[in-house]
Amino acid sequence: MARTFHKHALNSTSNDVLPKPLQGILQFIRTRSLNATHRDGLRFNRGSSSGWGRPPPRRDWLDSLDGNVIFYGIIAINVGVYLVWQSAISSYRVMGDPTLLMFLRNNFLVDMRNISAGRIWTLLTACFSHKDTSHALFNGLTFYFMAPAVMRLLGNKRFLVLYFLGGISSSLASVAWNTFVRHEPVSSHGASGAIMATLALYACAFPSNTFLIFFVIPCPAWVFLPGILLYDGWRSISDKRTTTDSAGHVGGLLTGVGYYVWRFALRR
Repeated sequence: MARTFHKHALNSTSNDVLPKPLQGILQFIRTRSLNATHRDGLRFNRGSSSGWGRPPPRRDWLDSLDGNVIFYGIIAINVGVYLVWQSAISSYRVMGDPTLLMFLRNNFLVDMRNISAGRIWTLLTACFSHKDTSHALFNGLTFYFMAPAVMRLLGNKRFLVLYFLGGISSSLASVAWNTFVRHEPVSSHGASGAIMATLALYACAFPSNTFLIFFVIPCPAWVFLPGILLYDGWRSISDKRTTTDSAGHVGGLLTGVGYYVWRFALRR
């Protein structure tokens, strides 16, 4: 209402009081000022919904990649390391040459021996290492069915953070458990910890979805997650003859739960 009154008063003044030449000059100035203000306002808001004139945030190059590059890249690395293991075992059995086998032992297995020798990278490289076919197939199938939904939820970059954190946490849990609790020089390898982290976050994000235990028995995710956590915890304590790295599984599962809580639950 005040703006309308002011405009009316100004028009009335310019029409009734000022001479015609001054009226034209005033009209010209007023029109140019309004147009200039309008253009500046558009330029001020360009590229930003907040109106501060800043360009939109640049998308991370990892997130700009097709997710299949990350997905099949992880599978390809695991398959490649598995094939190198088979070649090393065959070379040792047929020709008695342990060179490649020792290289893999020193760089793709995680244990206190390697950590003490300064080979810290084995905390991660062991997560891409499988020498048994059944181990590689089971982990590969689980990753194939679990990873795509989690990648869509997190994006490529955050998925890789989850995957690497799960793998490294699993390796640390395995080394600590076998060294300080079991007091056995056990080596560990496999993508189970990273995949367990992926599985745990999936179960937290989609608790009503159904898991198929051994690809046959249906179980809701909210039941499966605490069940597998308790099962692996119990096995790591009670079954000292097992070749399954249950402590590593627990480390991966807890990482997945913790990452979900940090990224989603605490930010609601």
